[in-house]
Amino acid sequence: MTTVFISGLGLIGSSLARIMQQIDTDTTVLGADPNDDTSQFLLAQGVIDARTTFAEGSAKADVIILAGPVSVITKQLAALADLPLKPNVVVTDVGSTKRQVMAAAKPLQKKGIAFMGGHPMAGSHETGGRAGRVNLFDGAVYFLVDGSQRLEQRQLFQRLLAPAQLRWVTIEAEQHNQLVSQISHVPHVLAATLINTAVAELKNDPVGLKAAAGGFKSTTRIAASDPTMWTAIMLSNTEAITSQLDDYIATLTKIKTAIAAGDEPQIHDFFEQAQRTRQQLDRTTEEG
Repeated sequence: MTTVFISGLGLIGSSLARIMQQIDTDTTVLGADPNDDTSQFLLAQGVIDARTTFAEGSAKADVIILAGPVSVITKQLAALADLPLKPNVVVTDVGSTKRQVMAAAKPLQKKGIAFMGGHPMAGSHETGGRAGRVNLFDGAVYFLVDGSQRLEQRQLFQRLLAPAQLRWVTIEAEQHNQLVSQISHVPHVLAATLINTAVAELKNDPVGLKAAAGGFKSTTRIAASDPTMWTAIMLSNTEAITSQLDDYIATLTKIKTAIAAGDEPQIHDFFEQAQRTRQQLDRTTEEG
């Protein structure tokens, strides 16, 4: 029997639990969440097999998954270093930044406990355990940052998530932070900026955002995500995000200048390059 303990039963944690309930193995999923209503709902739905506390769940587990915000994960890693754990337990996380997490895991690793950094590249603008779903990660990239785990511990974790048919990618913590900043963190800043700017500009317009069509809604969908979570992400990957925002500002300034000057070739090249890249992304996604 494999006992899995998931701390944090929001969108990501509850989706992981749902996936693990699909496998035909003798697996028990324990869960803990600050929201009692969420825990009880997931227990009643059979998403988790039992509710528990952080200390009790950690002590019983063969696999511990820390599925809260990075700020919570780092504190929990410190707490785990002082708890009695199974000698062969493997601890992992789903934090969207990895440098702070890997640093916080060092005291745990020094005590001989296996740790492996992780980050599934999937999500939704919806939040909470009720929004979780079994197909949230289907075919998605799941980043792993090597720590002190053994091969068989990594393979055990991957077997638990086999129903999702994930694409496993091993990556260094610094490279991970740079990459997810570009394709996830900065886009959230831009989406929120579009929404906030539009609201400010149209506040006295009787039609205003009511006229927003599909393009605007699609572009800004992720701005509906949890502000607490995204504040924590901004503070945990500050260097990469601010550097890339400088690049975006420079690009916006360049196209602004071209538009003001009526530079038709440069404006056309700007949109043509974006079109080619976006079409290639669609093809890559379909092939993957």
